[in-house]
Amino acid sequence: MCANAVVFSQPVAKFYSVLPPPRADMDECLAVLFTGPAKPTVADFKRTPLLLRHNAVRNALLWLKLNHVDYADLVISERNLATYSEDSPPVCVIHRPSDGSENAESLSVNDSDGERGTESGPCPFVVHGLTGGELVTMSYEARIHAAVDVLAYGHSSQPDSIYHNPTLYPTLFPWLYPYGLGGFDNELISTHIDRGAHIKQLLMYADRRFQTDERRVVEVTS
Repeated sequence: MCANAVVFSQPVAKFYSVLPPPRADMDECLAVLFTGPAKPTVADFKRTPLLLRHNAVRNALLWLKLNHVDYADLVISERNLATYSEDSPPVCVIHRPSDGSENAESLSVNDSDGERGTESGPCPFVVHGLTGGELVTMSYEARIHAAVDVLAYGHSSQPDSIYHNPTLYPTLFPWLYPYGLGGFDNELISTHIDRGAHIKQLLMYADRRFQTDERRVVEVTS
């Protein structure tokens, strides 16, 4: 199988000029859907990875502002942060009554257990999304009921070039380039180094993060 990746730029500066965004703005693009016989409680929320801690968010944003080149002018809004609760998800929560069983049509051939969920430990969750074409004709309420954890923004009409574009890969893989630096053909490289040699250099990092990230390997070699 052979494949190629096409990358389109997004207006990222519009998103992060002030962080975190107001709590009300999050409801326009994200939602959490709980299914079960009863509405979720605070104890249920604590079993999910959906809660945020003010100190953790604040410290993460401060680190980005101090260390990441693209966040140097970031405005950290304490007022917006205060609108988020630490006891409930940062977006609207919708409850859909269910007895915990799956429809027979949605089970795989070798799946004999129609129940989903857990009585203890972390709560399992699934992320669903909508395509841009579907979002155009749907109202806000329709988007909420059609999918959970949806985030959709527009992008440029022209694809980005992989050549002479030093911010491309740091933007695509921020967890691999935590400082926003180190992309191909960046101005901090004092001597000429071809793309192949640069890739080999990255693969030799002691923490092996470039070797073990399958998504980046696919993007670089496509």
